[in-house]
Amino acid sequence: MKRVDFQGKTDPVILRESLGIWGFGSEADRDTVEKLKQRYFHYLGKYMYTHDSVVLPGIQPLLERLSGCPGAITGLLTGNFTESAHIKLQRFGLDRYFKFGAYGDDAQHRNGLPPVAKKILLERFDLDIPFEDMVIIGDTVHDITCARASGAVSISVGTGWTPRESLISENPDHFFDDLSDIDRVMDAVLNGAGIR
Repeated sequence: MKRVDFQGKTDPVILRESLGIWGFGSEADRDTVEKLKQRYFHYLGKYMYTHDSVVLPGIQPLLERLSGCPGAITGLLTGNFTESAHIKLQRFGLDRYFKFGAYGDDAQHRNGLPPVAKKILLERFDLDIPFEDMVIIGDTVHDITCARASGAVSISVGTGWTPRESLISENPDHFFDDLSDIDRVMDAVLNGAGIR
């Protein structure tokens, strides 16, 4: 049976490709798609608390440090639907660290998310931050290409399913096996964002 590669794709793309495997083309009606999304949110919310899930090394301390850093604003740029992103973050209390987000609901493809984030920053916070002062942290090749496409700084992390060598071969601005060396990661983030 054909499988969908989830890595680095937005939830809308994953859903569309999954429906395609089952014979539903792009004509799948909105009502069907919305019902599937609601079932997904239901089961995700349930299983996030009944199955093992962990926060990867360095995430919480890094977010804690960034939240107290003058001049830094932390946003979530993710291919997840807004609702599924909130379910995942709330499971560990991480939602409190993000002042805004750009989600899979906002753009079909990951490369469309940085312009959404830029627009939100301007409209909601009156901040016109150039892309080159934005930092995108992720664990797939798509996160690196997303940063490159917008002119943002890329920090690649080897905690996902993508082999380390594949990430490094994409020449991210920074690479870390994980985010546990908070001082080094903070230096990369703050230098990348032009905050010093």
